[in-house]
Amino acid sequence: MTKTLLSSGLIAGVCAGLVVALLQFWLIQPLIVEAERYETGALILPSVSDGDQADASSPSRHEGMAAHETDLARAGLTVAFLMLTWCGFGLLASASVAAAELVGATRPIAGVEIALAGFAVVAVAPALGLPPELPGMPAAELGARQAWWIMSALATAFGLALVLRSDKWAVRAIAIAVVAFPHLWGAPTAPVSVPTVPPDLAALYVARVIGVSFLGWLVVGTFLERLNRNFRATSSG
Repeated sequence: MTKTLLSSGLIAGVCAGLVVALLQFWLIQPLIVEAERYETGALILPSVSDGDQADASSPSRHEGMAAHETDLARAGLTVAFLMLTWCGFGLLASASVAAAELVGATRPIAGVEIALAGFAVVAVAPALGLPPELPGMPAAELGARQAWWIMSALATAFGLALVLRSDKWAVRAIAIAVVAFPHLWGAPTAPVSVPTVPPDLAALYVARVIGVSFLGWLVVGTFLERLNRNFRATSSG
């Protein structure tokens, strides 16, 4: 059982990590590079005077950023980070499915249910208070953001577990209260500062990060459902 749990989670996580990495370089990385150009002054928002714009767009800065865009070491670290992250998500999802079956789930959990639950826990709920941030965007202190993110994810996971385990309205009301608590408490706020990144770029980044996360969770759910189905078929045979 433990071996199957680990292998299923790792396989699903590796497949999701590869898909997310490809989408990262296609859809997300160009936005990060552009935001870094705003952060360093290679690009400036239109509100800045024309003279400052001309000075900030000197050829030497553009050349430095072009070299940065093709940094293979950075690309390798990005892939490694995404693979490790999604392997962790895959293991957590696999363990959650196994736990649900141990406590008496009446039917196998579908892949789309795994995907929606994981997406809600690690993407939607935390993003309601702390949306993904581009370089150059004002942000609260890192430790406070990490603590709130973990609290939001755990509260959402616990609330979903309560809803799935009971059909009593009192229990579901408790689940809603648990999920809502981190948001009522409030996410840490960023200090007031002059933005250096265009709002439309920041909004596009948030949309793409959340969309890519959803696709990654669909991959995790699909592979876990298929692998678990094969394991049950092998065991019963």
